[in-house]
Amino acid sequence: MDQAWIMEHWAFWWVLANFVVYLTVFGVALCINYNFNILMVGVIYLLPLMPIALGPENAPRFVVQSIHNAVFGIIELVIFAITVKPADAAFDRAHVQQLLGHTLPIAVALIGLSYVSRMSVVPLGRVELGVIMALFLAGSILRVMAVVQLGSQAFKFDIVFREQQALRTQKLYAWIRHPSYTAMMIVILAYALTTHYLWAGVLGMASAGFGFQYRIHYEEKALMEQFGEAYAAYRSKTGMWLPRLMR
Repeated sequence: MDQAWIMEHWAFWWVLANFVVYLTVFGVALCINYNFNILMVGVIYLLPLMPIALGPENAPRFVVQSIHNAVFGIIELVIFAITVKPADAAFDRAHVQQLLGHTLPIAVALIGLSYVSRMSVVPLGRVELGVIMALFLAGSILRVMAVVQLGSQAFKFDIVFREQQALRTQKLYAWIRHPSYTAMMIVILAYALTTHYLWAGVLGMASAGFGFQYRIHYEEKALMEQFGEAYAAYRSKTGMWLPRLMR
């Protein structure tokens, strides 16, 4: 039996399984907590999971990118299903600004890098695969840890403050002010490496970096207004993306 035929059909069933599992979780998340943010996040990861245009030449990177979107997409759906509150999204000017300045550049990076990876016919070596999956696993675990440590009351898409919300400065947040964003950039780096194209990876990382930096600008401004000197003191001792060498 032809090896290319085996590779293509094995990859097709793997990609199809990822698509079906993700679509099922997406539907359950919408049933549990139907809101615009879950719908938006769900579609961002669903689009690159479409099991089309798969062939024996692009199968290895296609499968890896399918795993990325299925696994991380499910993580994001679970996070948003648990944390999003109906009153968070006001659909006012600030909300639209966050959609355009924060969400759109990140969505462009995730979807764009995914489709470049899906089309790539560059052979995927074991070392390269190991590096990609190690980064993806590290970023995914860090993302979950950061959200859990922040708590469901504090984590949100819109920059709003809920009752009894406190400033988190422990555990990961004792070292980095935005570990969940650092985690996502690590995941997006894994996406970028999967493309095996320098300029696609650079542009994707730049787009995502702009989106997160835009969010951080407004988020830290709101945190200063909410917590005042306590946040100023915390910010002076911690790094934005990475731990400071001198604390």
